[in-house]
Amino acid sequence: MSDDRPTVAPRPRRNPDGTVTVTTTDHGDVTVACPPWCTAEHGYRHPPAKAEITHNSEPAWALVDTPEHGPTSLVEAGLVQWPYSDRAQVFLSVETDDGHLEVGPTGARRIAAALRAHADHIDAMAEQLAAMRAGEGL
Repeated sequence: MSDDRPTVAPRPRRNPDGTVTVTTTDHGDVTVACPPWCTAEHGYRHPPAKAEITHNSEPAWALVDTPEHGPTSLVEAGLVQWPYSDRAQVFLSVETDDGHLEVGPTGARRIAAALRAHADHIDAMAEQLAAMRAGEGL
C-alpha cells in the first residue's frame, strides 16, 4: 500500500435522490446509482479507485440443518458488478475453495447443474451409508 493512501476511507454520502457519493483515489467524488438488487452500503476500508466501486446483492446461502451439527451454510451465491470497470456486466459470484468465482449466465447454469449432480451423488452416498449402518454391507 502506498504511504499517501489514507488508512480509512470517508463514509459514503447518501443523497436525497437515492444515489450514493463515494470518494475515490483517482476521480474524486463519484455519484453511484445502484440497481434495485444492490444492497451494498458502498463503504470501503480504503478509498477505492473508481473501477473498484462494486454493486453486491444480498448473498444467498444453501442452508442445511443436520441432526449432528444443527444449522449451517454450505454455498454462497449472489450478484456482483463493477459498473466503472472494463468488466461492467453483472456476474454471479459463487463461493469456492479459492475465494469467489464470478461467472455469466452460462457459467451459472453449469454451476447449478454441477450442484444438482453433486446432490444426486450425496443422495447415493446417503443410501450407501444407511445400508452400512443397517449392517447390509461395508
